Amino acid sequence: MTEKYAGSELLQMAIQLEKEGREFYLTAAKAVHEPVVKDIFQYLADEEHKHEEIFRSMLDKGEDFGLTWPYDDYEMLLYFHSLTDTRVFPRASDVEELKKEIDNPASALHIALSFEKEAILFFSEIKAFVQPGQHHVIDGIIGEERKHIQKILLCRKQLNV
Repeated sequence: MTEKYAGSELLQMAIQLEKEGREFYLTAAKAVHEPVVKDIFQYLADEEHKHEEIFRSMLDKGEDFGLTWPYDDYEMLLYFHSLTDTRVFPRASDVEELKKEIDNPASALHIALSFEKEAILFFSEIKAFVQPGQHHVIDGIIGEERKHIQKILLCRKQLNV
């Protein structure tokens, strides 16, 4: 028997993704010594919190994406879990491992860039399965993730790393 994979489950996955992103960026902001990188990480933490609140508001309002897909519900459940199980953002315990790399501005920004790209992939995949009337929500989040990438790239250019 397959399990019905409701839009609320995707919203919960999105909330968790944003929450983990915020936790990572807050930890990273404390770990880095370069003021510009510290500021970028604090900005990104604030942005992740803002995105979390958007998804939480949708969930609280009972909004649903009205999911559509050509596959079995169970297959889709496995697919979306595979996207999040690969951990777009590291667990808090994994951040300790990354602290050595985060201390180097070039590495820290490279890591942040990778995470933002993974987030775009996750949200792009979600968009493919929501009703067209909800695409604007996902497009908005993807657009903000792209702005994060632009900020990171600008920071790299400023630091010449």
